[in-house]
Amino acid sequence: MGKVSKSLLVIVMGLPGSGKSYFAKNLAKQIGAEYLGSDELRKELGLMGNYQLGNKLSVYEEMFNRAKKIHKSGNSLVLDGTFYLQQVRDLFHFLANTLSWQLFIIHVTASEELIAKRLSKPREDSEADLEVYQKIKSEFEPILEDHLIIESTDTNLEESLKKAVKFIKSRHGKARSQGIDG
Repeated sequence: MGKVSKSLLVIVMGLPGSGKSYFAKNLAKQIGAEYLGSDELRKELGLMGNYQLGNKLSVYEEMFNRAKKIHKSGNSLVLDGTFYLQQVRDLFHFLANTLSWQLFIIHVTASEELIAKRLSKPREDSEADLEVYQKIKSEFEPILEDHLIIESTDTNLEESLKKAVKFIKSRHGKARSQGIDG
Protein backbone atom coordinates (compact mmCIF):
# COMPACT_ATOMS: atom_id res chain seq x y z
CA MET A 1 0.00 0.00 0.00
CA GLY A 2 2.93 2.30 0.49
CA LYS A 3 4.04 4.88 2.98
CA VAL A 4 1.74 7.76 3.78
CA SER A 5 2.72 11.38 3.98
CA LYS A 6 3.86 12.80 7.28
CA SER A 7 0.55 14.32 8.32
CA LEU A 8 -1.66 11.47 9.54
CA LEU A 9 -2.67 10.64 13.10
CA VAL A 10 -4.66 7.43 13.40
CA ILE A 11 -6.32 6.49 16.69
CA VAL A 12 -7.06 2.78 16.97
CA MET A 13 -9.37 2.35 19.93
CA GLY A 14 -11.45 -0.37 21.55
CA LEU A 15 -12.01 -2.52 24.56
CA PRO A 16 -9.38 -4.87 26.02
CA GLY A 17 -9.24 -8.10 24.02
CA SER A 18 -10.81 -6.55 20.92
CA GLY A 19 -7.65 -7.07 18.86
CA LYS A 20 -6.91 -3.36 18.57
CA SER A 21 -3.20 -3.63 19.42
CA TYR A 22 -2.53 -6.40 16.90
CA PHE A 23 -4.48 -4.45 14.29
CA ALA A 24 -2.80 -1.12 15.14
CA LYS A 25 0.74 -2.55 14.91
CA ASN A 26 -0.06 -4.07 11.53
CA LEU A 27 -1.75 -0.89 10.28
CA ALA A 28 1.31 1.17 11.25
CA LYS A 29 3.53 -1.18 9.20
CA GLN A 30 1.06 -1.11 6.31
CA ILE A 31 1.01 2.69 6.02
CA GLY A 32 4.62 3.35 7.05
CA ALA A 33 3.70 5.12 10.30
CA GLU A 34 5.18 4.96 13.78
CA TYR A 35 3.27 3.02 16.44
CA LEU A 36 2.61 4.09 20.02
CA GLY A 37 0.58 1.87 22.35
CA SER A 38 -0.88 2.56 25.78
CA ASP A 39 0.00 -0.94 27.05
CA GLU A 40 3.70 -0.48 26.25
CA LEU A 41 3.69 2.99 27.81
CA ARG A 42 1.91 1.70 30.94
CA LYS A 43 4.61 -0.97 31.28
CA GLU A 44 7.42 1.55 30.70
CA LEU A 45 5.94 3.95 33.28
CA GLY A 46 5.69 1.19 35.90
CA LEU A 47 1.90 1.34 35.96
CA MET A 48 1.10 -2.29 35.04
CA GLY A 49 -1.98 -3.42 36.92
CA ASN A 50 -2.89 0.18 37.79
CA TYR A 51 -6.10 1.02 35.99
CA GLN A 52 -7.28 3.88 38.21
CA LEU A 53 -8.35 6.93 36.24
CA GLY A 54 -5.33 9.00 37.31
CA ASN A 55 -2.91 6.33 36.11
CA LYS A 56 -4.77 5.93 32.82
CA LEU A 57 -4.61 9.67 32.27
CA SER A 58 -0.86 9.63 33.03
CA VAL A 59 -0.41 7.07 30.25
CA TYR A 60 -2.38 9.22 27.77
CA GLU A 61 -0.47 12.34 28.86
CA GLU A 62 2.80 10.53 28.04
CA MET A 63 1.30 9.37 24.73
CA PHE A 64 0.34 13.00 23.96
CA ASN A 65 3.88 14.24 24.72
CA ARG A 66 5.52 11.53 22.61
CA ALA A 67 3.07 12.17 19.76
CA LYS A 68 4.21 15.83 19.69
CA LYS A 69 7.83 14.67 19.38
CA ILE A 70 6.96 12.18 16.64
CA HIS A 71 5.18 14.94 14.72
CA LYS A 72 8.37 17.01 14.87
CA SER A 73 10.23 14.08 13.30
CA GLY A 74 7.88 14.28 10.32
CA ASN A 75 6.29 10.85 10.64
CA SER A 76 2.68 9.69 10.66
CA LEU A 77 1.53 7.97 13.82
CA VAL A 78 -0.84 5.18 14.82
CA LEU A 79 -1.97 5.40 18.45
CA ASP A 80 -3.32 2.32 20.22
CA GLY A 81 -5.42 2.49 23.38
CA THR A 82 -8.93 2.11 24.73
CA PHE A 83 -9.67 5.85 24.27
CA TYR A 84 -12.98 5.10 26.00
CA LEU A 85 -13.32 8.61 27.48
CA GLN A 86 -14.37 11.55 25.33
CA GLN A 87 -12.00 13.87 27.24
CA VAL A 88 -9.04 11.74 26.12
CA ARG A 89 -10.25 11.71 22.50
CA ASP A 90 -10.73 15.50 22.73
CA LEU A 91 -7.11 15.88 23.84
CA PHE A 92 -5.88 14.13 20.69
CA HIS A 93 -8.32 16.11 18.51
CA PHE A 94 -6.74 19.23 19.96
CA LEU A 95 -3.28 17.84 19.21
CA ALA A 96 -4.21 16.98 15.61
CA ASN A 97 -5.77 20.41 15.02
CA THR A 98 -2.86 22.26 16.63
CA LEU A 99 -0.24 20.38 14.61
CA SER A 100 -2.28 20.17 11.37
CA TRP A 101 -2.34 16.39 11.50
CA GLN A 102 -5.25 14.75 9.69
CA LEU A 103 -7.01 12.63 12.33
CA PHE A 104 -8.64 9.25 11.71
CA ILE A 105 -10.41 7.14 14.32
CA ILE A 106 -10.79 3.38 13.97
CA HIS A 107 -12.83 1.50 16.56
CA VAL A 108 -11.94 -2.19 16.75
CA THR A 109 -14.66 -4.45 18.15
CA ALA A 110 -15.02 -8.21 18.62
CA SER A 111 -17.64 -10.61 19.89
CA GLU A 112 -17.84 -11.04 23.67
CA GLU A 113 -17.05 -14.73 23.20
CA LEU A 114 -13.84 -13.98 21.29
CA ILE A 115 -12.84 -11.26 23.77
CA ALA A 116 -13.31 -13.68 26.69
CA LYS A 117 -11.17 -16.26 24.87
CA ARG A 118 -8.42 -13.71 24.14
CA LEU A 119 -8.40 -12.33 27.69
CA SER A 120 -8.11 -15.81 29.20
CA LYS A 121 -4.63 -16.17 27.64
CA PRO A 122 -1.51 -14.31 28.80
CA ARG A 123 -0.64 -11.42 26.49
CA GLU A 124 2.76 -9.82 26.06
CA ASP A 125 2.05 -6.21 27.03
CA SER A 126 -1.36 -6.23 28.70
CA GLU A 127 -2.63 -7.85 31.83
CA ALA A 128 -6.21 -6.60 31.32
CA ASP A 129 -8.62 -9.39 32.19
CA LEU A 130 -12.38 -9.87 31.91
CA GLU A 131 -12.94 -7.72 35.01
CA VAL A 132 -11.02 -4.80 33.48
CA TYR A 133 -12.90 -5.36 30.19
CA GLN A 134 -16.30 -5.21 31.97
CA LYS A 135 -15.32 -2.05 33.88
CA ILE A 136 -14.13 -0.20 30.79
CA LYS A 137 -17.13 -1.43 28.78
CA SER A 138 -19.50 0.00 31.41
CA GLU A 139 -17.70 3.39 31.29
CA PHE A 140 -17.17 3.52 27.49
CA GLU A 141 -18.46 6.87 26.21
CA PRO A 142 -20.15 7.05 22.78
CA ILE A 143 -17.86 7.99 19.91
CA LEU A 144 -19.14 11.29 18.55
CA GLU A 145 -16.50 11.70 15.86
CA ASP A 146 -16.52 10.28 12.36
CA HIS A 147 -14.97 6.83 12.69
CA LEU A 148 -14.62 3.41 11.13
CA ILE A 149 -15.71 0.27 12.96
CA ILE A 150 -13.62 -2.84 12.34
CA GLU A 151 -15.03 -6.16 13.56
CA SER A 152 -12.04 -8.25 14.61
CA THR A 153 -11.98 -12.01 14.20
CA ASP A 154 -9.01 -14.36 14.32
CA THR A 155 -8.94 -14.57 10.51
CA ASN A 156 -9.73 -11.16 8.98
CA LEU A 157 -6.62 -9.03 9.48
CA GLU A 158 -5.87 -8.47 5.77
CA GLU A 159 -9.49 -7.57 5.02
CA SER A 160 -9.57 -5.21 8.02
CA LEU A 161 -6.34 -3.48 6.95
CA LYS A 162 -7.73 -2.95 3.44
CA LYS A 163 -10.93 -1.50 4.91
CA ALA A 164 -8.93 0.87 7.12
CA VAL A 165 -6.71 2.11 4.29
CA LYS A 166 -9.80 2.65 2.12
CA PHE A 167 -11.39 4.65 4.97
CA ILE A 168 -8.30 6.81 5.33
CA LYS A 169 -8.05 7.38 1.58
CA SER A 170 -11.72 8.30 1.21
CA ARG A 171 -11.94 10.96 3.92
CA HIS A 172 -12.17 14.51 2.68
CA GLY A 173 -10.25 13.67 -0.48
CA LYS A 174 -7.16 14.99 1.30
CA ALA A 175 -5.54 11.65 2.00
CA ARG A 176 -5.37 10.71 -1.68
CA SER A 177 -3.32 13.79 -2.48
CA GLN A 178 -1.10 13.15 0.54
CA GLY A 179 0.48 10.08 -0.97
CA ILE A 180 -1.34 6.98 0.29
CA ASP A 181 -0.95 4.39 -2.45
CA GLY A 182 -3.77 1.89 -2.91
